[in-house]
Amino acid sequence: MADLLDPTTRHLLRLLAANGRVSYQALADQVGLSRPAVMERVKRLEESGYITGYAARLDRAKSGYPITAFVAVRYGAAAHAAEAAAIGALEASPNVLECHHVAGEDCYIVKVAATSLESLEGVLRTLRGSDRSVTTRTTIVLSTVFEKPGVVPAELD
Repeated sequence: MADLLDPTTRHLLRLLAANGRVSYQALADQVGLSRPAVMERVKRLEESGYITGYAARLDRAKSGYPITAFVAVRYGAAAHAAEAAAIGALEASPNVLECHHVAGEDCYIVKVAATSLESLEGVLRTLRGSDRSVTTRTTIVLSTVFEKPGVVPAELD
């Protein structure tokens, strides 16, 4: 679809990134299309992978997860089994919000929401496993200045 990312579709993406619950009619009114045309565009964006899902943004502290931390993880050259086991456990953990494979000295950056320091420590134990070559460096968030719910990539602006 050659015109998938025309200016109107980009506008739709920006509106949906700001509020995933906005009605099709409200979207149609804001971009100047009919409701069925907006529904079709959104469907195409979902099918082509531009829109990967919709989720409510929760206040983590009010939801029982007052601690947010970023954990840098480094696995030794021979720690492949520990790495694979940890990644599987992290993906299944409700405490792990994000896990990014990164370039540089560290292997992964993991964003964790924890109910307590003990809960955070449990995530760290999962990351380390029993392999002594695994190291972690944890940064606990004191306060969040801002978070963006969904950002339209710069190349779409």
